[in-house]
Amino acid sequence: MVLTEFEKHDLNVPGAMNAPAAGAGSGSVAAIPAPEPRRLGRKFFLFFDFTYNNQRGILKSREAALHFLDSEIRPDDEIALISSSMIKGVSVHKYLTTDHRKIRDAVAAVSGRTAAGRAEDIEQEYWGTPDEAFPMLEEIPSLLDLNPAIFNWRRQEAKDIVENYLRSLTDLAKALRLVPGQKHFIFFSSGIPASMIYGHNVGMPAHPMQAQKFDAGDPALRKANENLLRELSTSNCTVYAFDTRGSAKVPALFDYDERMFAYRPRNISTFRDLGVFQSSNAPYRDDKVTGLDSLKRLCDITGGKYFSNINLYEKNLALVQNLTGSYYVLGYTISAEPDGRYHEVRVEVRRPGCDVKAQAGYFNPKPFREYSELEKQLQLFDLALNERSTLQAPKSLPLAVLSYDSGGGARLEVVSRIGGPNEGDSPGKNAEFVLLTFDERGNLADLKRNRCDLTRHPGREFLYSAGLAVEPGEYTCRLVVRDLDTGASAIGSAVVRVGARTAAGLALHSPLILVPEREDVYLEAGGIEKAPSPGWQDIYAFDRTRYGPLVGSVARETPGLLAVVPYSVAGLADPQVVLSAYLINAGSGERQPGVFYLQSRSRVGGSEVQVLEFSLGQVPPGAYHLYVLAEDGTSRARAHTRLRLAIR
Repeated sequence: MVLTEFEKHDLNVPGAMNAPAAGAGSGSVAAIPAPEPRRLGRKFFLFFDFTYNNQRGILKSREAALHFLDSEIRPDDEIALISSSMIKGVSVHKYLTTDHRKIRDAVAAVSGRTAAGRAEDIEQEYWGTPDEAFPMLEEIPSLLDLNPAIFNWRRQEAKDIVENYLRSLTDLAKALRLVPGQKHFIFFSSGIPASMIYGHNVGMPAHPMQAQKFDAGDPALRKANENLLRELSTSNCTVYAFDTRGSAKVPALFDYDERMFAYRPRNISTFRDLGVFQSSNAPYRDDKVTGLDSLKRLCDITGGKYFSNINLYEKNLALVQNLTGSYYVLGYTISAEPDGRYHEVRVEVRRPGCDVKAQAGYFNPKPFREYSELEKQLQLFDLALNERSTLQAPKSLPLAVLSYDSGGGARLEVVSRIGGPNEGDSPGKNAEFVLLTFDERGNLADLKRNRCDLTRHPGREFLYSAGLAVEPGEYTCRLVVRDLDTGASAIGSAVVRVGARTAAGLALHSPLILVPEREDVYLEAGGIEKAPSPGWQDIYAFDRTRYGPLVGSVARETPGLLAVVPYSVAGLADPQVVLSAYLINAGSGERQPGVFYLQSRSRVGGSEVQVLEFSLGQVPPGAYHLYVLAEDGTSRARAHTRLRLAIR
C-alpha cells in the first residue's frame, strides 16, 4: 500500500479529526518522499504464568518459547521475559533487548518446579460435588474433604489468589504505557477458571439424586478482570495465548471409574425439559471450570489469538509470526502534555476489502511522582539495560573504572562525578544511585543501590565510588542516577578488562589521574560485602583537600596533574621498578611531547605505588591514550597499561 491510502483519526487532538494521511499540519501524517523501506523491530513479551499452570505445561511452554526464539524472531526484534507466580507476583526477568542469546539462556533456565496453581482442580471439585453431605460421610474418612463447607473455604482462598493475580497484571499493563508502540504477549497459561469470575450452572433440576448448582459469579473479580482487559487494550498490548492444559491431559489410571462409580450415583449430561444439564459427577472436565473462556476473552479483547493446544506450538507460532511480521508504520507529530491523558487513535484505509488492526491510542506522559513502583522499575530497566533509552533521553554521566589487586584478589572501583542539585535537572533531595556490573556474557555480576540527599551540600560536586571483587574477564559497568521526585536521570557506562593474576612477574594496575584544587563531596557506596583492607582509598591515596580524581575530560591548561600508578611484583628478587609514560594521539597515532617525573613512592599491602607528576604543555585538544610502562632493572621484566585521556 502507499501513503495516500491511509487515513488517521486522532480523536483527542484538536485539529486532527479526520486528518488525511497525505496531508500536512498538526496531527497529520506529513507528505514527504517515501524513504527506502526498512524493517522496524517488534516487541515481544514471553510471559510464563506459574500461578495458573502445571509442571508439564511449563516445560512444554519452555520448549515452545525456545522454538520461537530459534525459528520465528528477527535480529531487530526486542524480546522480554516476564513471569507471574502466586508468591512473587509479576517478575521481570529480562527487559526488552535485541540480545536474544540472553533471553534464550533465561528461558532455558525456566523450571516447572515453580508451578503452584490448582484453582482449576478446586473448581472441578466444587462443581462436581453435591450441595448435600453424604448420609454416611462420617464413616468414610477419605471423603471428609468433600464437605461443602471445606470446599467453600478453599474456593474463597482461590478467589483471593485470582484477585491478586488480576491486580498484578493490571499494574503491569499500566506500566507498559511507558513503552512506545505495539507490544505482543506470548502468553503461556492454563488461564483463570471462568466460573470463578462469571459463574456457572450444573445439575439437573427435579432429579431426586442430585441438586442443581448455580453461581452468578463474583462481581469483584468480574470488575477486576474487565479492568485488566481495558488496561491491556489501551496500553497497546496484544495477547497470543497458548493454553497449556493440552499438555497435561493425562488422566489418572482409574480416574474414570472413580468419577463414575465411587460413592456417587451414575449420572451424565442429560437432555431434560428445561435444557441440557451436566451431571456433577461427569468424568470429563467442563470448559466453564477451566481457563479456556478467560484466555479466549483475553485474546479477543486485545486483538490477539487463542491457541487451544500448546503441543501444536510450531504451527501456531508460525501463525503469530505471520500476524505480526507484516505491517506499516505511520508517524505524526503531537504536542504531549505531562497529564497522563489517553488519546484514542483510529486508522482507516481507502482500499476496499482491507481489515485494519492498529494501535488503539496512546497515553501522554505523566509526572514521575505519579509512577507506580512497577513503572519506576521498568524505567530503571530501560535506563540500565538499553544503550539508547526508549522512554526518555537521560543526561550523560562520566565514568571511570579502576582495576587493581592489593593482594586479596582482583577488584574494581567505579568512580563518577555528579553535578550539584543546582545544575539544571541534576538529582536533588531524593537521589538514587544504581550501579550494575555485567560480565562478558552479559549476566549481572553485581548490583549496588543507594539513596542520598544531595541538597545538603549546595554548590558542591559529588564524587561517587563503589567497589566490588571480581574474577578475571571483561566487565561492563553502568551507573544510573535518578531523582525519585522528578524522574530526571543520568547514565554512565564503561568497559574494563581484568587480567589473570600471575604467580610471578611484574603487573601494572589501572592508573588514576588527579587534578588539583578539587573540593568534592565523596559518596562511598556501601554493600553487604565487608570492606577490603587495604581499600582503594589506601591504594590510590591522595590529599582530598588539594586533589580530586579526573572523571571525564581535562582542560589543557591544567597544571600539576598527578598519575597514581599501583603495581605488584611477585617472585622477583630485589625488584627495582622504573616507570615511564607518554601520550599517543588516538586519531593519528603520533607521540606527543610531555615531561613525566617521579613525585613519590610507597608500599601499601601487597602493592607498590608510584606517583608521577606531569603537565600537558602544548598538547592540542583531542582524544589521547596515556601509556604507562614499567621495567624491573634487576630481572628486566616489563609490563604496560594505558587509559583514555580527553583534553579540551
